[in-house]
Amino acid sequence: MPQETKVVLSVIKAFRLLDILSEVKSPMSLAELSEQSGWPKGTVYGLLSSMRESSVVEQQSDGRYFLGVRLFEYGCAVSACWSVSEIARPYLQHLATKTGESVFLSVLNRNEAITIDQVQSRAGLRVVSEVGTRLPLHCTSQGKVFLAAMPESEAVRILKLKPLAFYTPHTLATWSDLEKDLETARRLGYAVEDGEYKIGLGSVSAPIRDISGQVKYAVGIIGMFHRAQSQEFHDALILTQATAAQISSALGYREKK
Repeated sequence: MPQETKVVLSVIKAFRLLDILSEVKSPMSLAELSEQSGWPKGTVYGLLSSMRESSVVEQQSDGRYFLGVRLFEYGCAVSACWSVSEIARPYLQHLATKTGESVFLSVLNRNEAITIDQVQSRAGLRVVSEVGTRLPLHCTSQGKVFLAAMPESEAVRILKLKPLAFYTPHTLATWSDLEKDLETARRLGYAVEDGEYKIGLGSVSAPIRDISGQVKYAVGIIGMFHRAQSQEFHDALILTQATAAQISSALGYREKK
């Protein structure tokens, strides 16, 4: 076997050991790592020794191995290079093309949702908020996504920072009414706004998770849908959920099985 191929196999095996340590989430002995990987102790020990030299893997006084601080440093360096707007932009454009509606990307900031990117509909209707616009949480689909991802006590605290305003006759401005919507959003994995912020407009948003699994952003579409129960709206929300999953994956999120 050529030497170059041996090097590649060694790297693959080293990453497999890191995967095992990451999945178990606790220090492991040489014997345990050998059993989990299916490789001889000598092979595993050689790989661990090499990684320990670079602080990719570290060793406790009892001999057990755990993920090293160098991996944290690498993770921070990668995160610093990532711009969510740059990563999400192709997915936003694809969603806008597929649905023909305006698409937005939002982030939570205290008690408001901020639009950080958007793509206008093919029809050119400017129904989506400009980048930098701050929107209320209780009557927008992106706002409901963020509220649904929080513990109830935190959502209540945030909503109490200022009175819930009525924007249309359909606005849900009491906790008892809004709570039902949030429960539905948690169960279905998306949130809907049907004329609650602006008459005649409807939107659907889905959560985007970062590498830790936290809901950090929301992606959604907004348009002049006939009604939230229409087939057109249903098709749009399916595509929105798929887009949120794709962006989450691009940010490093992996759903636990």
